[in-house]
Amino acid sequence: MVRRRRPVAFARSGKLVAVRLGDEERDLMANLAAQFRSLLSEDADPDQRRLYPSAYPDDPERDADYTALIHDDLLRSRLEAADVVTATVGNETLEPDELEQWMVVLNSLRLVLGTRLDISEADEFDPEALDVAERSLLLWLGLLLEEAVEASVRFLR
Repeated sequence: MVRRRRPVAFARSGKLVAVRLGDEERDLMANLAAQFRSLLSEDADPDQRRLYPSAYPDDPERDADYTALIHDDLLRSRLEAADVVTATVGNETLEPDELEQWMVVLNSLRLVLGTRLDISEADEFDPEALDVAERSLLLWLGLLLEEAVEASVRFLR
């Protein structure tokens, strides 16, 4: 059996980034961006802990001050990124700044999903696991993020 490599999801195309996602992948990304936006409105959700890590784990007072200082800005930037993904998910190309917003959402989704699955760097993929669909989604998001970063880096060269 010969496996075909799927086309790269993001590739530089002149001054833009070509988006090579199929309709199902675009629908999934739109759905994930909407779910992410909804999750962000639930401030007390423990799955968000990796989105807002502690800056001072040994000093609760300083950590609370730090959180008060940056939380709203981080939240606003993530909500804006989710809006950009939703608005551009059907586009054939992205501006570099739009791709950056996609990377914010992709990385944030990976952090939330990894937290939910309690995944560490040492975990290996198990195709027989009960949560194989979620773990596969995590891998797919990682692949998209890697390709988005690679396309983005090419603008710096």
